[in-house]
Amino acid sequence: MASLYEKANWSSDKEQIKVVVERLGHGSVSLMERFAQLNKYFQTNDNFSLTDVWAALVMPEIVMKIDESTLSNYQTCHDKDPYPIFTVNNQDCKYECLLRETFFELTPHEAGYTLAGAFVETSNFGSIFNKGFLTKRKPEMDMTYLQGLCGSALADKEVILEKFKEYVGGWEYMKALLDFPDLLDISLSLITGYECAPLLQMANELLLGDSNDEENLKEFIDCVKKEAVALQSHAGPRLILQALELCYRILRGEDWTDLEVELNTLLKGKKTESGRDLMINKDDWLEADRNSKQLLKKLAFGLLRNICIAFFSWFPDLNKAIWPFIVENILKFVEGWLKFWIWGTNYNYLYSVNAPHIDQRLLKREITHLEDAGLLVNSPYMSALRAEREIDLIISFDFSEGDPMETLTETAKHCNELGISFPAIDCTKSDNNSPKGFYVFKGVKEAPTVIHIPLFNVENCGSELDAYIQKYTTFQGAYSPEMIEDLMKKAGENVLNHKEHLMEEIKAIVQQKSGTMPSSCLIA
Repeated sequence: MASLYEKANWSSDKEQIKVVVERLGHGSVSLMERFAQLNKYFQTNDNFSLTDVWAALVMPEIVMKIDESTLSNYQTCHDKDPYPIFTVNNQDCKYECLLRETFFELTPHEAGYTLAGAFVETSNFGSIFNKGFLTKRKPEMDMTYLQGLCGSALADKEVILEKFKEYVGGWEYMKALLDFPDLLDISLSLITGYECAPLLQMANELLLGDSNDEENLKEFIDCVKKEAVALQSHAGPRLILQALELCYRILRGEDWTDLEVELNTLLKGKKTESGRDLMINKDDWLEADRNSKQLLKKLAFGLLRNICIAFFSWFPDLNKAIWPFIVENILKFVEGWLKFWIWGTNYNYLYSVNAPHIDQRLLKREITHLEDAGLLVNSPYMSALRAEREIDLIISFDFSEGDPMETLTETAKHCNELGISFPAIDCTKSDNNSPKGFYVFKGVKEAPTVIHIPLFNVENCGSELDAYIQKYTTFQGAYSPEMIEDLMKKAGENVLNHKEHLMEEIKAIVQQKSGTMPSSCLIA
C-alpha cells in the first residue's frame, strides 16, 4: 500500500504498478543502509523500541526501499486514489480489554482512536502533549517506520507466549527434543536452575582429566537433591544421584564402597547399547584404587557417562515425568525474556486530557504502545465502521492466512460487544476449509452490507487450493515478481468472476439509499 502511494494518483497509472512489482522483485537495500537508518532512529527517537529495529532492518528487505516521506505528505496528491487508512492496535488497551480504545488508525490528515473518537493531526502524532496542549513538537514518523509499525507481527508478547506454549507442549516437538543425547543435561539444568557445564560435558572432562572442578560437581549434586525431590522416589533419578555421589567421593579420595550395593541394585539388568554389563565389580574397583587413582576415576566417570547416554532408554516412563519440568522452566525463561519485548512506544497525546467518555486508564499514561492491527483482527473493518463514515457497503478482499472467515466472525463478535451494527455472519465448516469466491452478508437497519471475497477459494484455485495456501505464507520475506503477478491474477479473477454480482449489490445499495438508480452507477 505504501509502495503504491509513493506516486500521486497511482490508481490511474498502470505503469506505477509495474515499477513497484519490479522493485519488490529485484530491488535491494544494503545492510549498511539499513544500519544507517537504525542508527538514525536510535539517535532521533526518544521512544526507541523494537519497532525501530524491525522497521529499519526488516521492512526494507521486504519493500526494497527506505522511504523517508511522511503520511501527511499524502493530503493533497492523491485526489484520484482511494483514501489510505493505516490501522494498528493500542497494545496496552488490548491487554486491559479496553476494546473501544484499542482500535487506532492513521490517515494523511489525522491519527487516533477510531471508535473512541479522539484524534490528533497526523503531522503532530508522536509529539508531546499535556492536557490537550502541544508542549514539544517531534518529527513525524516516516513511511518506513509506519510500515514497520503496521507490520509488527511479532510485537504481542501474549500471542508469542501462547503460541510458544502450544509449540513446546506438542508431542512432535517433545519427540524431536528427546532425540538429543544431552536431554538429561537439559532436564537436570532446568529442574535445578544450576548454571554449570552440562552433565555429560562435566563427566567427559573429569574422565579425561581435563577438569578437577569438584566444587561444581558437589554444588550440582546438592541442587539435584534439593530441587528434584519429586523425582527422587524413582529409580532413574536415584541412579543419577548415586553415580554423581560416587564420582564426587572418588574425586576427593573418600570412601565410596558403601554406595556399591545400591548402585548395583539400580544397575541390575541395565546394559549399554553395545550390550555391555555396567554392574560394579567391587574387587576390580578396589584393585584399581590400590594401583591407580586415575584408573579409578576413569571407571567412575565412565560409568556416569554410560548412564547418561542410556538413561532414557532404561527409563522411558520418565519422558512424561521430566517433560513438565522442562516446559515449565522453558516458559519461565521465555516469560522473563519477554519483559524486554517492547514495541511501538509512542507519546500519548491524550495524556491528562479531560475526556469522560474515554477510559481514564488511557488518559493517565504518558506513553502508549502500538502494534500490528492483525494481532487482533486481520482486516480493518473497524476503521470502516467508524460512525462518521456512514458506510453502506464493505467489499472485503481478505488476504489473511489461516481461516478465511475468521476476520468476519471476530469482527462480528467485537461489534456485538461494542454495540456496533454489523450483519449476522453465518459460516459453515466447508466455508472455513473450502471457501467460495463470493459471500454476501446483508446489512439490516444501520448495519452495512458486507461482501467477503477470500483471496484463495475453490473458484479461482480449484484443486490447487491447498497448494496456493501453502505457497504464499506470511513469514517468507519478499515475493518474486512472478509470485506477485500470480497473486494479482488470482485477485483479479475474484473480481472478474463476480463482476455482475458486485454490480447487482452496489445497485441494490444505491436504490435502497435513494430510491432511484443514477445513470453513472453502472459505469463505475
